[in-house]
Amino acid sequence: MSFPKSCKTLPNRRRGTPTQPSFARLISTALRTSLKGQSSKVKTVALWTGANERTVKNWLSGERAPSGDHFLGLAANCPAVLAAFLAAIRRNDCLVMADIEEARAKVAAALAALEAVRAVQMETATPTTSST
Repeated sequence: MSFPKSCKTLPNRRRGTPTQPSFARLISTALRTSLKGQSSKVKTVALWTGANERTVKNWLSGERAPSGDHFLGLAANCPAVLAAFLAAIRRNDCLVMADIEEARAKVAAALAALEAVRAVQMETATPTTSST
């Protein structure tokens, strides 16, 4: 596109490539995959983000994309949304770190549970002395 008398042209901007889905479709796919089989998808996502249910339905259908604040709520509560976003921007290295942190948290929780079980077993195995 050129403007008359100025000889200046605007860059030819293309919105996405055919192989890359739109942001709205990316979020929709991630949410639907993550919440598959859950009957209250809309209410769950609304709780995560504070958005109204009609807005959430638009996200799930891929008609609209979440705003920045709503996206942050989705990414914080739905690992599939975060993973899809990071993959779309080709930051798979961040996905690995997120997986490592998630695994570390699960191992820590498992160790705490084992310690609690061990403490109960030690308590029941130790005979109590009575002073009679």
